[in-house]
Amino acid sequence: MTIAVSAGLEPLALLDALVRIPSVTGDVDTAAARLLEVAADAGYDASRDGAGNVLLTWGNGAEDDEVVLLGHLDTVPGQIAVRHDGERLHGRGTVDAKGPLAAALAAVSRLPRDAGRRVTVIAACDEEGASLGARHLRGRVAPAQLIVLEPSGWNTITTGYRGCVRVTVTVHRPAAHHAGRSVGAADVLVGLLGELQRSLPSEPGRAVDRVQVRVNALSTHDDGITEHAAAAVEARIPTGINVDAMIAHLAAVLGDADMVVASACEPVRVSRGNAVARALARAITSAGGRPRYTTKTGTSDLNVVLPAWGCPAAVYGPGDCSLDHSPDESIDVDELRRGTDILEATVRSLR
Repeated sequence: MTIAVSAGLEPLALLDALVRIPSVTGDVDTAAARLLEVAADAGYDASRDGAGNVLLTWGNGAEDDEVVLLGHLDTVPGQIAVRHDGERLHGRGTVDAKGPLAAALAAVSRLPRDAGRRVTVIAACDEEGASLGARHLRGRVAPAQLIVLEPSGWNTITTGYRGCVRVTVTVHRPAAHHAGRSVGAADVLVGLLGELQRSLPSEPGRAVDRVQVRVNALSTHDDGITEHAAAAVEARIPTGINVDAMIAHLAAVLGDADMVVASACEPVRVSRGNAVARALARAITSAGGRPRYTTKTGTSDLNVVLPAWGCPAAVYGPGDCSLDHSPDESIDVDELRRGTDILEATVRSLR
């Protein structure tokens, strides 16, 4: 890949290089090494922290006057052949979220390095897992402004996410003949999961305003003495319901089953009027778009870092988020370049 430092990184070439290197959560080192090399060649101060996050800093301003653009390098499993199809680039991570990351790196590389402002692009290592990278970042000095890099569409700003509680539920029963009268551990567990679903409010409305419970995995084991049945359960919670309340509800419905909380994060929402959201809206308007706003049904690293940092923040990035985690993941090349321009204009205007 040819890098023209004077003109900044080219977003499509950078994204193409990144998506050709698989980086499933837990196995990002090869992609991180390539990103460090490319960014250093382009003029970034490039390093990794103790959690494995890639830190790419542009400019030498004060640490407490920093703009942070926080993306992630890891992806969900499922490799997709990288190919250019007309005006689209296909591949795992093109949308979630190497596309927004490449746009941010290209945008920042166009800025003067001696403008007296520190801008840091962070490629977190574990967003698709337990957000271990973002949890590590909470201990660093809070930035002055934050843009979280997730796909929203080039003219859309994300201002909120539901929270999430993930638990493991296990039922144990004495082993017995399957033709006997004893109820097996799996039967008990399936019944409890059904009760949990029935316990949720069923009023119609937007998905982002509802609690959603999903069973992500089921397993059974019988060692001849005890039957074991386990489920990985995920509860998505809207603003207005906190983590503690959701955990208490799960425990009440699941009764005597063993429940272990694997991870949890609160719902999060930012004001459309904060400095970062306004700067993004101005940049979209200047590019001929009409700013739109959305709240997403999932979670992001915003849920993890914003409660600790408390700075003006918003979420933005090129790409169609309906393609996240799908076998059709791809990004429109024009949108990638528009998103790069929006991010450049936004960071230039933040003071």
